[in-house]
Amino acid sequence: MRVIDTENWPRKEHFNLYTGFEFPHVNICVQLDITELWKSRAHTSASPTVFLIYTITKAANRVPEMRQRIRGEQVVEHDLVHPLITVLGENDLFGVVTLDYDSSFTTFANSAAEILAKTKEGTSLSEFPHAQDGDFPRDDLLSITILPWLAFTGFAITRKPSLDCIPLLAIGKVHAAEGRYQLPFFANFHHALADGLHFARLVKYVEEEAQTLASGF
Repeated sequence: MRVIDTENWPRKEHFNLYTGFEFPHVNICVQLDITELWKSRAHTSASPTVFLIYTITKAANRVPEMRQRIRGEQVVEHDLVHPLITVLGENDLFGVVTLDYDSSFTTFANSAAEILAKTKEGTSLSEFPHAQDGDFPRDDLLSITILPWLAFTGFAITRKPSLDCIPLLAIGKVHAAEGRYQLPFFANFHHALADGLHFARLVKYVEEEAQTLASGF
């Protein structure tokens, strides 16, 4: 992790502007083309949740702005971020669990399988990072909501304005469109740290990583 010198930061003007906003977050929703990855899913024992979360997290780690966080008067950039995902538990209530990101898909998938197996014993919100009043016990995270029942085209999400800068992502139901397989993908991120250009890079990298992973199955 490194601390960014905000006084000499090219983004200083944008940072100072948007940190003064009451609602400084940007919402964008797109359809990702994951055709090759989805067609090759029969060649892996990993669940779709695991290989989709791996692909998104690997792509996000390629975008420095997705690894940057505001800590009081400081801005830090993590070396790596890890996915915190929603899991469905008893009584149709969701919990959250953090998975340990590793650039090796095999290592990530094996670790994720063990962690997710434990959620069958019960889920909770104990790891939920967004309820804090600006004092985050852990912020090297990507918060990812999983909605495999909906092929959504729009999305909105709740968070505490201005305090929370952990990117909030969501993925939906994979669906066929014009002979391709698409994944609904939503992002909510702090505008003081990132712009639409950085989200476009994330989208590009997710699609690239999906093709790369598919070729390895």
